[in-house]
Amino acid sequence: MAVARSAVGADGLGREIRVSARETFVRLLAVVAILLACVPESGHAQAGRSQVEEGNRLYEEGRFPEAHEKYLEGLAEAPESGLIRFNDGNALYKDEDYPRAVEAYERAIGTGDPALIGSAWYNLGNAFYRQQQLEESLQAYKQVLRMRPTDVDAKHNLERVLEQMEQQEQEQEQEQEGEQEEEQGDSQQNQDEQDQQDDEQDQQGQPQQQGQGGQQQPEEQDPQADPRQEPGQMTPQEAQRLLEAVEEDPEDVDRRRVPATGRRPLKAW
Repeated sequence: MAVARSAVGADGLGREIRVSARETFVRLLAVVAILLACVPESGHAQAGRSQVEEGNRLYEEGRFPEAHEKYLEGLAEAPESGLIRFNDGNALYKDEDYPRAVEAYERAIGTGDPALIGSAWYNLGNAFYRQQQLEESLQAYKQVLRMRPTDVDAKHNLERVLEQMEQQEQEQEQEQEGEQEEEQGDSQQNQDEQDQQDDEQDQQGQPQQQGQGGQQQPEEQDPQADPRQEPGQMTPQEAQRLLEAVEEDPEDVDRRRVPATGRRPLKAW
């Protein structure tokens, strides 16, 4: 049976999620498949072998949807076969149906078959990565390394996922900082506009006498006022009224006399 790690392409950032290049491991799995074929099995497993072999042939020809259908026929006859589920996951993965590939690999892992469980975890990590489920992908590669600490491909992929997660975190932090700066800028702009409106309202609230053309009108003057009068001086009318008041009978007007002072005499009018 065809049992090999699924290939993946470039990740778009200058490095690849690696495919296993160790032919000895692939050959070992092929030997396991041959041995399984030679061991007497139940009637259900024997009945599903022809469908599985046909699925493997279609897989090698790149006809992945058809291979998937044949593997399903084989699983109908041997539902407990982890090997068939693993190969079905490979066909789905190559057909870029990553969600269903994840399901197939998880079921293959669930069978506990020691001959393929490590590769199933590895391919599961690749399928998660293809969907940008980085945390799940990371955990899958960690599981591979727990089982095979010397697996250089799993180690490479794990490091690559960590780099991408760190890059995404930095981008999120920069985006949050940009949003905060934008909010602060909007708040400052709103405050400046409010201050400007307050200033305009204060200016409009000050009473001003304006005429045509918006120019301020001079205050009205007493028509009887002498334009020659200096500040602090009495007008002729005020002086006349003062003299008349002095000539009134003191008995008629209750008025206290003001003692004479040393002030200068008033100017003659």
